[in-house]
Amino acid sequence: MTMTMTEIDRTLRELRLSGISATLETRIVQAQACEQPFIETFSLILQDELDRRRSRLIDRRYVKSGLDERVTLNDFDWRFNPKLPRQASFELLTLKFIAEGANALLIGKPGTGKSHIAKAVAYQATLQGHQVRYL
Repeated sequence: MTMTMTEIDRTLRELRLSGISATLETRIVQAQACEQPFIETFSLILQDELDRRRSRLIDRRYVKSGLDERVTLNDFDWRFNPKLPRQASFELLTLKFIAEGANALLIGKPGTGKSHIAKAVAYQATLQGHQVRYL
């Protein structure tokens, strides 16, 4: 029994394989065009599903975090406050303090960039699989 693409799509959605469902037709065309071996095509299809799941997990963590924007230190204008300890700020992005069970404390006057750094560290933590709560 051969299934139609509509039936395959319905089955993939029922199995909650939306990553495969979203890219299957493209992968079929690629495989046919390149005469790709089945195992290689199947591997790419599975990777599509994993990528979709990871992306959705990161999105859910971000929403739960309370962050209002996806901030990175690359977005920060270091000329705004040249006194801000740049190296120490980037060190926080390694999240080493979390692994060590330590705290990170940002102290300074209002409007100096502390919130931006805190948001960047929090966002990085969500990307690395940590649960974050930004208040």
